[in-house]
Amino acid sequence: MRLLLNLLALSSLCISSTFALSNSTSWLTFDHLYRSPKYKQTTVSRGFIYNYYFSPATADKPTLLFVHGFPSFSAHWIHQINFFEKEGYGLVVPDMLGYGGTSIPQDPLVYTHPAQAKDLIEILDAENLSNVVAIGHDWGSATVSRAANIYQDRFLGFAFLSVGYTPPDTVSTYEQRKEAGENELGYANLGYWAFFAATGAAEVINQHSRSLFDILWSRDPALWKYAWAPVGALQTFLQSDSSTQRATYISAEDMSTTERILTRGGWNGPLSYYKNEVSNVSAEADEVVPLESYTIVKPVLFIATAKDAVVVPRLFVRPVLELCPRSTTKIVNTGHWAFWEAADEVNRMLLGWLKGL
Repeated sequence: MRLLLNLLALSSLCISSTFALSNSTSWLTFDHLYRSPKYKQTTVSRGFIYNYYFSPATADKPTLLFVHGFPSFSAHWIHQINFFEKEGYGLVVPDMLGYGGTSIPQDPLVYTHPAQAKDLIEILDAENLSNVVAIGHDWGSATVSRAANIYQDRFLGFAFLSVGYTPPDTVSTYEQRKEAGENELGYANLGYWAFFAATGAAEVINQHSRSLFDILWSRDPALWKYAWAPVGALQTFLQSDSSTQRATYISAEDMSTTERILTRGGWNGPLSYYKNEVSNVSAEADEVVPLESYTIVKPVLFIATAKDAVVVPRLFVRPVLELCPRSTTKIVNTGHWAFWEAADEVNRMLLGWLKGL
């Protein structure tokens, strides 16, 4: 009888453990995730408040620092948060400067990538983290690039989505970079930067935000080549209140949350990234990086996006090959937002690479 009771107790324990495991938190929507009690805030030495999702690692797994770009916020990494949290990896996923619950200063000069890389280091310090891999997308890749240049010893490796490793360029002007892209591709993939950097761009976006969201998450990524990238094309698309079908990989509810969060924060902060590029503030800020730090000796993963008409893969392959001797390059058949459109594939690529570190 006692043996039977013991077996029943053990069976009950196993069932309870299985139930608890199978009911581990899985965030269903951006809004669901963004309301999580796992969000924290810290104030960095520059006086800015950073809002970030934090989940500690289990056992000896490293922590993954996910850094978003334009226009985005931390909950956009929902598929990676759900996947890697269940794999036992630690997570630090901030709203970057100018977005969401993080400070939104109005001075473009504070948005340089070396300065934000330092902010990220201070977030890691606040959590007493040293076993970290940084993963960036879009402008987040540029900030991760500076973290790699300046604080390489703090990381196990670096991964870049869509935008590859971007070494400092303290010489080229915006016009020269735009011309180089046009010579390489046959069209000015950086033409839209001029609009984003112009006085009054934030007001235009506020007045025509529906058109901006339409083209940002267009069902047809090729539209970026004609209606986004060329000089003047995006402004024309917005001011004519043009529309297009939206991608199916983002739900109407998640799109509504995205519109609410981004519109609430305003556009002056997010557009500062472009203002710094066009005015050469970024080039001047990058002068702090010594030439010998341009090479990244830690492992690097570059996941390129084949259908991205702005961030064209071949523009980033060369610096990865030349300056990242321990690099791995993969490509997914998607547009810019690969971590949504091909979330499972991207997660598998990241996981396979992480296991090899």
